[in-house]
Amino acid sequence: MDYQFILTAPGGESRDLAQLIQSITWSGSDLQTARQLSASLAVPRDGSVEPPALEEGAQITFRLSGQGDLLTGPLLSVTTTSQSSVVDLSALDYGRFLVGNDGWYQFSGAAPETAVATICQDFGIRAGNLAKTGVMVSRKFPGVSLDKMIRSLYALASQQNGKRYLIRFTGGGALEVVEKPSSATLEIKSTMSVTNTWDISKLQNSVAIYTDKGAFVRRVEDAASVAVNGRLEHVLTQKSGEDAGAEAEQWLEDNGLQQNLTVETLGDPRLISGNAVRLRDTGSGVTGLFWIESDTHTWKNGQYLTKVKLNFRNLANESIAGSEVK
Repeated sequence: MDYQFILTAPGGESRDLAQLIQSITWSGSDLQTARQLSASLAVPRDGSVEPPALEEGAQITFRLSGQGDLLTGPLLSVTTTSQSSVVDLSALDYGRFLVGNDGWYQFSGAAPETAVATICQDFGIRAGNLAKTGVMVSRKFPGVSLDKMIRSLYALASQQNGKRYLIRFTGGGALEVVEKPSSATLEIKSTMSVTNTWDISKLQNSVAIYTDKGAFVRRVEDAASVAVNGRLEHVLTQKSGEDAGAEAEQWLEDNGLQQNLTVETLGDPRLISGNAVRLRDTGSGVTGLFWIESDTHTWKNGQYLTKVKLNFRNLANESIAGSEVK
């Protein structure tokens, strides 16, 4: 696939550096809000090519033919050496402005999507589609990063409605929060390699629910796992008037048997973290529905390859920051 690698200088002048590119890596993870771009450029020192303005304040736009913008964001670092004409650089998408900004907010009985829209407006962050949760949440965030605030607001909603949410930026630079898919529209039919790992090192297969006064309410467990592995229990405190059942079921899902696959295949820009994919690999015999936990896309020597880490569980990967509103 053809691509454009556009450098926009602080003054607004843009230049396509595609002809200077030796390699590009575009990557992301469920655990990171910002997707990353790194590249190596060959910049001759003989004056045959005008050196690009790789300066503080510059912006990178990586555009793939037929796919539109994959990443837009600030240039973060540039490395040169006196012994080589190769320049290494890295950039992040606009998720950097969620991770790098702290805020002070208190939300009481607010819909997460409304709270996130307020945060975006206050910090000049462009908001795209913000998933409607159908619930109200309350939380106090005294000096917490915007990234953790937004994840926490939607994690609180997830405890009530049992849905999973994905927070990311579009290639054009807009924040979007979408419900994670429960089925796959993508498929991997041909692979270059598949590594299969199962792991129960973090297993907890039982959840005991107590009131805030310490009275036992009930136990929610994965009976089949308990029979095989013994009981490994987590405790949840249920507030008065609430039901922690959905949260308990989510805990069992997130802390059950983990089966991870690392798959290398031909390049496909749709294979990004959070998306669901169906794998049909005749070589390894592995088939099924999986969720992408991390992805790395590499363009080098005229080839485009994708490497993804897959999990057969749709995990939340969320922790809740801030404190309760009193």
